[in-house]
Amino acid sequence: MNATAKSLAFLILATLGRAAAAPPEEAPAPLVFERIVLDAEFPGAYQVEVADVDGDSRPDVVALGGDVCAWYQNPTWKKRIITSKADAPGVISSATADLDGDGKAEVAIAYEFAMNEPRRGKLLLARAGADVEAPWSLTKIDEVGSIHRLRWGDLDGDGRRDLLVAPIFGPEAAPPAYDDPARPFAYISVDVQDPSRWRKLPLTSRRVVHAIEFLPSFGTEPRPVLLAADNSGVTLIGPVAPGGAPPARDLVPGAEGEAPRRGSSEIHRGRSRDGAEFLATIEPWHGSDVVVWPRADGTDLAYGPRVVLDDTLADGHALWVVDLDGDGQDEVLSGHRGEDHGVRLFRHDAGSNAWRRTILDREIAAQDLRGGDLDGDGRPDVVAVGGATHNVVWYRNATARR
Repeated sequence: MNATAKSLAFLILATLGRAAAAPPEEAPAPLVFERIVLDAEFPGAYQVEVADVDGDSRPDVVALGGDVCAWYQNPTWKKRIITSKADAPGVISSATADLDGDGKAEVAIAYEFAMNEPRRGKLLLARAGADVEAPWSLTKIDEVGSIHRLRWGDLDGDGRRDLLVAPIFGPEAAPPAYDDPARPFAYISVDVQDPSRWRKLPLTSRRVVHAIEFLPSFGTEPRPVLLAADNSGVTLIGPVAPGGAPPARDLVPGAEGEAPRRGSSEIHRGRSRDGAEFLATIEPWHGSDVVVWPRADGTDLAYGPRVVLDDTLADGHALWVVDLDGDGQDEVLSGHRGEDHGVRLFRHDAGSNAWRRTILDREIAAQDLRGGDLDGDGRPDVVAVGGATHNVVWYRNATARR
């Protein structure tokens, strides 16, 4: 059954509410979305990616949670299983890319995660079969306690992707504080043909590392870096220097509070109309606040003041930053999985210099958000997964472009 038949498709107009009036020629067009359910039966859905899995140059969707990692083929959105409980129970994260240039994706999958068993956790590499109906071949890579987030990125700048791995806790972490630091690392110069040759590069040591974002450049730094959302706030890791671990420094402190409910939980970089960078976060860990940290005028790595866009999320767990209407200003989307769950959209109004909130969807207990142009119309779309609501939802962007 295709996605359209399974969905309750409807249009959502995202308006600015009571924003200060701007001149008519500058008034932003409304943000318009079509809600399309790709899967209404995915219990425990936890993470989503947008990536080309089958090599046809169209972005597909990869979703995982519970004991299943699956992909949905564009444009029919047929669901196909990559791993099941027999292969990889307790899946928690994936990272998808064509590593060897054969036109088919490889998927790194983190599994056997257990919140209060910090020594548990495994990593495998899934490789696509001869055709889309063939089973995937699976290669065990390593045991990584508390493995929690995976990303691909060329961290050392040698032209090959590295696998960035973020455990959430250290091996001795225990509730309530989980105070044994996690130790994120990278597998440098990944060899798809011989995973036994993967080399680990330690990156830093931080408490409760919940999310990471790879960036090919940052501020005036032209080399790749990694941002981590952790109990210290946001940590900048890199760039990689020959002969040792990259430097790590605190960028912003995040929310105050007792460990582990402090710092930040999600992180993405955004850009304003004037080209300046900002940091978008959810704070604290599994927190209530959607926050923007603008880059301070005339500085490179100083951010602030802390601007709270929303402080009413229950168990905030998803964040995405993207320019939805092509006006040069990134929007911020957040998701939460607790009471009154849903996806919220925040849009900056230049006239009042304020961020305006719109409730985009209440029918999803959002665990993760990602973006990509799924229908090839040149406009970025958004995909979310809901664990308690068992759904994978595509918000097709039908907004008029500038």
